[in-house]
Amino acid sequence: MTFRIGRNDNNRSKKWFAIFVGALMLMSVVGFVFSLNPSAQGAGFRYGGLVFQQDTQGFYTADVEGKQVDFFYRPDDVAGIELPSGAVRLITGSRAAYITYDWNSSRSELMALFQFDTAILLEKKWGVFVQPGFSTSNPMNASIVGCAEATGFVPVILLEAANNTGIRLDSSNSNCIVVGGDSDTGFLMAADRLKYAILQGGEK
Repeated sequence: MTFRIGRNDNNRSKKWFAIFVGALMLMSVVGFVFSLNPSAQGAGFRYGGLVFQQDTQGFYTADVEGKQVDFFYRPDDVAGIELPSGAVRLITGSRAAYITYDWNSSRSELMALFQFDTAILLEKKWGVFVQPGFSTSNPMNASIVGCAEATGFVPVILLEAANNTGIRLDSSNSNCIVVGGDSDTGFLMAADRLKYAILQGGEK
């Protein structure tokens, strides 16, 4: 009888030990999955090989070889915005690109920020030289570039205030990527979507 009770106690101890070890393994796996999933983390996260930190205003910044790049949303927040097939590879596979917009646009400040940040991403990550320009005459006498000037060797990213938020290829020139937003928020979301995709180098 004594031996039987001891064996039951031993089995019970083994059972609880197995449960404990299993719980530790499960927590380790969950922690690892959370580390790969930006939406599962707190203020900071990793994406595309970069570490993003949230500032006091709630925006996100990352250091790209000594240059700061700003994002307004997390990757999961903008993942629902579709990207045209091959659009990102068109840009990252080129040696040079234009980023252009109407200097008098109501969203010109936001567009200028996108122009600045994306130039850093393309140069530092992919070795693509970005020439800033405007799509209309401007007091700075900067280059006037639109979709008509886009080529497979030097594609154009055209920024615009649009009726719909999204990213598309120009209907008359597939070497021109058009980023538009129906509001400041819409534009920033579309802009972040493209920036994250450029960081990854594909339509992810």
